[in-house]
Amino acid sequence: MLYIFRLAFTLACLSVSLGSQAIDTVRVSDKVYALTGDLGQRSPQNLGHNMTSGFIVTDDGIVVIDTGGSLANAEAIHAAIRKVTDRKIIYAINTGGQDHRWFGNDYFRGLGAKIIATESAAKDMRARGAEQVERIKPLLGGKFSGTELVYPDTTFAQRMTLPVNGITIELIYTGGGHTPGDLLVWLPAQSTVFAGDTVFAERMLGVLPGSSGRWIKSLEYLRDTLKPRIVVPGHGKVTDMKQSLRDSYDYLVFLRDAVKKRFADGAFDPVEASQNLDQSRFSYLKNYEDLGLRSRNALAVAEELFNVTSK
Repeated sequence: MLYIFRLAFTLACLSVSLGSQAIDTVRVSDKVYALTGDLGQRSPQNLGHNMTSGFIVTDDGIVVIDTGGSLANAEAIHAAIRKVTDRKIIYAINTGGQDHRWFGNDYFRGLGAKIIATESAAKDMRARGAEQVERIKPLLGGKFSGTELVYPDTTFAQRMTLPVNGITIELIYTGGGHTPGDLLVWLPAQSTVFAGDTVFAERMLGVLPGSSGRWIKSLEYLRDTLKPRIVVPGHGKVTDMKQSLRDSYDYLVFLRDAVKKRFADGAFDPVEASQNLDQSRFSYLKNYEDLGLRSRNALAVAEELFNVTSK
């Protein structure tokens, strides 16, 4: 408990605000920085940065973790990096296929960065990219101007160690989480993980079709195998495993168990199995009213379990 308090105090003291772009630069350790953004919806004010990303300083240059939700967001991320270091950008990691993880790829490739993602994420980007653009444009308005979709230069199936000096950076694919291609960026010497959309902290996660089963397995890998001291979540402030599990794992397990019980008790279809579940123990999370109280997440889980048992 004392360690957690000291960690939270240190991180809070090292935050640097970027004002209207709603990004805070947080020094996690000597070479590791998180970029924390909005917990709410994408907007012209946050440029699509309603998430947490980051960057790592290596002897060879900068590794960017997620490139932002628009060209303007990518420029803001680069501005945050330049406040810390003027070293060149050499890699940009897309931790998954959600728009704000990769819509800034064009900008960072233009700086000379090589874009890296999992094979599953690249496939997801190509499948959903156009749909994501149409959904994001109205939310960002003119701030989306100039954004071009650029896909990863390099992909991998399961595991990759970045060829950089000064810090060990491992990219690990455990089956996906919120999106099918979500990966973990693991820094073993720092016992720190950039979890991308595998971990939501402070904000209620959104269950996409078919995601809850794989998501739970990825969180169990994080808990049982990596066991990080510090977690940079995909949403929320830098935290630890206790909060990561409470806000993400516990919620997913609760939903699946509750829906399974409804089916066991005779629920006929996913709608009947998902409506009016008491999710109030998670009401402290941002977006609870939309995703929890209205049963959107429960319905997605019920449809997933119904489809599995119906085969």
